[in-house]
Amino acid sequence: MLNLTANPTLVLELALVGVAFGALYSLAALGIVLIYKTTGVLNFAHGAIGMFSTFIAYEFGVVRGWPAPIAVLLALAFAAVFGWFMERFTLRPLRDRPVLTRVIVTLGWLLVLQSVASLIWRDTSYHIPLQLFPQNGIRIAQLTLGYNQIANIIIAAALAVLLALFLRFTSLGVAMRATSDNPTAARLLGIRVNMVAASSWILGSVTAAIAGLLLAPLTTLNTTQLTVVVITAFGAALIGGLTNLPLTFLGGIFLGVAQSLLILVIPPQIGGAKDVLTFAVILVVLLLRKEVRVLAISAIGGEGL
Repeated sequence: MLNLTANPTLVLELALVGVAFGALYSLAALGIVLIYKTTGVLNFAHGAIGMFSTFIAYEFGVVRGWPAPIAVLLALAFAAVFGWFMERFTLRPLRDRPVLTRVIVTLGWLLVLQSVASLIWRDTSYHIPLQLFPQNGIRIAQLTLGYNQIANIIIAAALAVLLALFLRFTSLGVAMRATSDNPTAARLLGIRVNMVAASSWILGSVTAAIAGLLLAPLTTLNTTQLTVVVITAFGAALIGGLTNLPLTFLGGIFLGVAQSLLILVIPPQIGGAKDVLTFAVILVVLLLRKEVRVLAISAIGGEGL
């Protein structure tokens, strides 16, 4: 039965849960936008990188019982090294090839990471994610807000602000913006385009890992669930026009809240409703915003079709 007359407290609780999820979607989307702005390629392996990094933290922090900070550092280190390796050895040699070729490479890495993770950890839902924050929370009036939800919102928002400041005020950030505007001119000005591209992939991959680590305790930890987060992150990135970081962050929040409130009109027993909502938002954005449609087609190699 559809719950169309939910009380305001329930609506507010669902909205807060949605904000917690949406902040993490935004964080993942910011990594996608960062890589796209610098290299012009949509990284479809973004969610898989976050998934594999999260399982690394699970392996060392849960299975082997190492301290959580060390497990997190190992996960982030893997993401950084893998992002560098992926750009240096599989994408940089193809820089002069059509964008579609490089997009297919990212799809290939998605399949590789998911297959290897399934072989190592099995594609089941019985994994216990590494808990970074207490599961209890604080009660405000009739609302209960979990410490993990509060932490997710704060961390995601802080990282989004730091990323924006980094791009605006640091020499590497300025070089990234210059490279995204005109790679040829940036190279003529002495900017090390290869270093800039590698740095973008490293930062983007680390944001994927952070999003995965924070999202895992709120959802099911398996090799599929975290990988498909890239779909929602892609939706947030499209809302931001694949270039606008603040709008991308707000797009992730919007999708998180919309997915959470969806339970009020669609029974939770009906699976896939959240994915349908995300695809609907992506379709609407592509239909209504021509400039985003052009960028999206270019980002998946449509100029060569």
